[in-house]
Amino acid sequence: MKILSHSLLATLGCALLISACASLKNQPSTTAPQITATIDLVNVNDDKVQIRLSPKGINQQEVIFYIPQIIPGSYEYSNYGRFVENLRAFDKKGKELAVMALDQNSWKISNAKKLDHISYLVEDTFDGDQGSNIYPMGGTNFVKDEVFLLNLHSMIGYFEGMKETPYRLSIQSPKEMRAFTSLTILSESDSLDVFLAQRYFHIIDNPILYSKPNAISFDLEDIKVGLAVYSPSDVHQAEDYRKIIEEMMIAQKKFLGAANETPSYDILLHLMSMDELEYFGGVMGALEHHTSTTVVFLDEMGSQELTQSLIDVVSHEFFHTLTPLNIHSEEIHNFEYNKALMSKHLWMYEGTTEYFSDLFQINQGLIKETDFYNRIFKKMNDSERFDDTMSFMEMSSKIVEEPYQSNYSNVYLKGALINMCLDIIIREQSRGDRGILWVMQNLAKRYGPEKPFKDDDLIDEIVTMTYPEVAEFFTKHIEGNTPIDYKTYFEKVGLTMGKTQIPLPSIIFKDHNDLFIVPQRSSVGTVEYVVTGLNSTLETMGVQTGDVFLGLDGKMLPEISPENAVEINTVLTPSFNWDTDREFTITVRRGAETHTFSGLSGTPSAESDGIVANPDAEPKSVTLREAWMKN
Repeated sequence: MKILSHSLLATLGCALLISACASLKNQPSTTAPQITATIDLVNVNDDKVQIRLSPKGINQQEVIFYIPQIIPGSYEYSNYGRFVENLRAFDKKGKELAVMALDQNSWKISNAKKLDHISYLVEDTFDGDQGSNIYPMGGTNFVKDEVFLLNLHSMIGYFEGMKETPYRLSIQSPKEMRAFTSLTILSESDSLDVFLAQRYFHIIDNPILYSKPNAISFDLEDIKVGLAVYSPSDVHQAEDYRKIIEEMMIAQKKFLGAANETPSYDILLHLMSMDELEYFGGVMGALEHHTSTTVVFLDEMGSQELTQSLIDVVSHEFFHTLTPLNIHSEEIHNFEYNKALMSKHLWMYEGTTEYFSDLFQINQGLIKETDFYNRIFKKMNDSERFDDTMSFMEMSSKIVEEPYQSNYSNVYLKGALINMCLDIIIREQSRGDRGILWVMQNLAKRYGPEKPFKDDDLIDEIVTMTYPEVAEFFTKHIEGNTPIDYKTYFEKVGLTMGKTQIPLPSIIFKDHNDLFIVPQRSSVGTVEYVVTGLNSTLETMGVQTGDVFLGLDGKMLPEISPENAVEINTVLTPSFNWDTDREFTITVRRGAETHTFSGLSGTPSAESDGIVANPDAEPKSVTLREAWMKN
């Protein structure tokens, strides 16, 4: 999962928190399903849909039915059972059987040998009192006759002892809507689709987007790629993003080489309104699956912003086809949905994945070296918000508990930096021939989707493949709690700290938290926003430090007070969504005069400390840098 705290916009003045579908895969199976499940998307009332499950072969007097408490890729308790209402059990004659709720996520059914089916209602997570703490990319959205985002872990459960039993899933839908998913289809029509899941894992590993057709699909060498888009405004069309998805995935496949053999990959892009974004506290991102990803961004984003976001986030999710798809531990392979048994290796599952999502872009020439350095530097800065003395392995194995849960976002920051250091160590010791990608390629060959590794053995395997220096790094900085001196590794590749131009997320924001305008009290006691810094766009337009900021793009600020926070943010935050060619105005007061300046948003930047090439670096360091970024 990619939870955005560092690569997209902010809302309400806060930092964001942080993995086409072409036509359905028509791959009928002769496996006889033993659990039939139905979902009714036609008769939807009060954002609730009816679910029915009918198991076969229950031989005990009592059986427990579960809805997941936690799912792969989320690393926290979500308790999806709280969205279930009125769960009832029946025998073949329609007689009701006794059901007792054991907790939020499990129900005990009595006289289970006679059980014919259970039925219940499920509420979506996109509104109401309970859904705001569910990541939207892992949630559900039921808008009758408009859109249905179905992350099935919130809708379909499993019976005790039957997680390996196949499911036959039938979904009744409005005639004008179409399903987009990686789930195997048995049959389809304009109002009924029937799917097959070989076991419960495949139910939760294959989300479904029902919407009016807005999708593309194409063959990319040996992989079939699909993109389905739901845009409430209809502004964003799947065809508009075909070229960038093609370029990105060609580059990713080339970067991964033989380590990736995924035959198909589907991207389900659900764009949401500003109200929905505010409901989720500014959270956007993506949730990975083995052959697809659900992605949730803001519909009001400009096409350029959305394009870059898709590159950064979807590339992260696609790299999950390497790990955990091909490289994962027994804890991942035999995941316990209602009891957290976590792996020690988030440094790899999320850290390696995030590192590769940046490295492949410089490796394949999609970004400039300065952009790559700036991304590393931003991760360094952002990771300082977290406990730098916390053992990454201990954090990973206890991630659902505090204080570890509060440090989770660091897996995308320090986790990526850990992989950068390992990469440089391996490159240095191999004289540039091999890096962390080589290690992952070989682990993928050794294991694969159906062969998990033992959690306690992975580090020894990696060390055996590489060098004693790698063992030392693991002992001190991943198993241990010693902070990393990143400058040591920059020196190895001829980099140093210096002044550089840093790209900005907005023409008035330094980063996702801090503005170029600061609230100050005036001589008469009122609070004003005063310009205390400039960037390339503001300076070119004629704005000066000391100016009092009054409004942006024709919208004026109200009185500066906590009560007017929402109105203030409606003036400030839209600038995050502007494309480079967006025309806008900024109004300021300078002394006794009011000035309104006009211009283009462009690509604002400001001078800041950052990572730069060392002009005095030794030739061997420069050579190693080229091998690190380009080989």
